[in-house]
Amino acid sequence: MAEENKGSQGSLPRAKQDPKVWGKENYPFPKGDAYIECDEMKCVGCTICQMACSMKHFGVINKDMARIQVRKYLLPLPKGIPLTCVQCQDEERECEKACPLDPPAMHYDHETKHMLVDAERCLGENCLQCKDACPAGAIRSYPAATTTPLVCDLCDTENNGQRDPQCVNVCPYSALRFLATRDRRFEYSTQDFLRKTSDEKADLIATRLYPLTKDVMANPNWSDKK
Repeated sequence: MAEENKGSQGSLPRAKQDPKVWGKENYPFPKGDAYIECDEMKCVGCTICQMACSMKHFGVINKDMARIQVRKYLLPLPKGIPLTCVQCQDEERECEKACPLDPPAMHYDHETKHMLVDAERCLGENCLQCKDACPAGAIRSYPAATTTPLVCDLCDTENNGQRDPQCVNVCPYSALRFLATRDRRFEYSTQDFLRKTSDEKADLIATRLYPLTKDVMANPNWSDKK
């Protein structure tokens, strides 16, 4: 009987699988404009998020085909830095502004509430101005799989408004969260904090965790003194 109950719960909607448990992983997804927040301090670099993304969009496990990337750094200790599109606000969406087409092939769909690429009109590898314009470097290209740029669509692959980001669902350390755009901290949108390249994030984390430089940590001055 216990096994039957366990199986039936697995088919229930998100946030209703166990009414006794209300952890962060069971928060209901936002209804309006939203984006994926990456908590770099919790990321262990397992790249399960990349596997889930490539499976959702291409049906294969290939991290190079994922719309979310986990970059590895030595700060000097190993650290994973996740990076994906934060679904920028209209006035800050540089990728859409950079698209030479009118209307832009790379754009935010206000009906389904996520970034979208018009594959029929996109100039693909002959352009990629959207990729170059993204201040966070969150847009990628992988010509072996598709001619259009790869940008996070919140796993709404059918573009029908059914957003269900698989990376958030599978992250074993709750390093990824699906948040409403209206969420603000210190009167600033959290998207503003996240719109940084992985290199910039790595530098900030290194300064926070390791105020001493790599050279000093590896070869402290006192080790040369007798």
